Amino acid sequence: MSRFKNESAIPLSLETLWFTHSPPTFPYPALRQLGTILNANYAWESTPSLTPGIGTEHIFIGAVAWAEDSASTTHPPGPSGIITKIRVRWLSTSPSSATAEVKNIFPTTTTTTTHSARREVTHTDLQRASEWYAPDILAYVKSHVGLTIGDGECWTLAYKALQHAGQKALREGREPPMLSTGRVHGCLIFEWTACAGYPITYSSGILGHVPTGIRAGDILELSDGRFRTRYTALAGLGLVGTQHEENVRFSAHTAVIVAVKMEDSTLGVVEQNGRARCVVVENEYNLSNMVSGVVRIYRPIGTSLVMGSNLHDVSLVGVCDEW
Repeated sequence: MSRFKNESAIPLSLETLWFTHSPPTFPYPALRQLGTILNANYAWESTPSLTPGIGTEHIFIGAVAWAEDSASTTHPPGPSGIITKIRVRWLSTSPSSATAEVKNIFPTTTTTTTHSARREVTHTDLQRASEWYAPDILAYVKSHVGLTIGDGECWTLAYKALQHAGQKALREGREPPMLSTGRVHGCLIFEWTACAGYPITYSSGILGHVPTGIRAGDILELSDGRFRTRYTALAGLGLVGTQHEENVRFSAHTAVIVAVKMEDSTLGVVEQNGRARCVVVENEYNLSNMVSGVVRIYRPIGTSLVMGSNLHDVSLVGVCDEW
């Protein structure tokens, strides 16, 4: 870990009151400047103070997962395994008097047991997995546009596509990909909690350092996702504009990525039971329009790699639940 990420050297920027915003501006700019952040998450709680007249007591806990330090311009950095947690306490009547503390969590080194060591999933593994399985996954979903697969649920399309790719792999003498297990479809290569104040864009750096890059054939998973699109409708020769807003929500949704327009933050997908009920259709999602919820992207990988897929799993689920 670079020296500039030592706990005592991490800037807190409390004077900017980033933690009082709704939603909080996290990661705040000074933190983002320290290095590549692969994931971030936060939680907070508010309780009325027992002391009359001083308002509500607030506690914010945020966490960031750092990428490994790398000077390479050709290969994106992978996870360092290091997480920085930040806790801020303040009173609603005096946020400028907030106090904060920082804690780094380092990866633990497990001792060797009688079981053989699990091999870590490398960039090469992920690239090879895409080359092996993506063509058959894409061929399957594209050939079923306009049809209903199985029970018509979104998850079923991804599962059947992986199953099809597995059958093809076995016929060619290769191991099959892991089938969807719940909402997990392989190795997690990207996860981000969206907020309106910090859009998911390439220019912001969020999409600029995804391990191995997002590729067609990867699987998109949205949780409590909300997309907001604003556009102007022109009326008459006077070109008078009328503002319109479209909101799209998903409690949980699965889609197969078929096109990646990274600079536009747009993913082309084939999905089932999305905007068209129980039917397979083509669609696209502009991640910069995602204002809440969690987006995850999985790379289908071979079954022998599943147990070792922790290298690129940068999930922070539960990390902010306690200090």
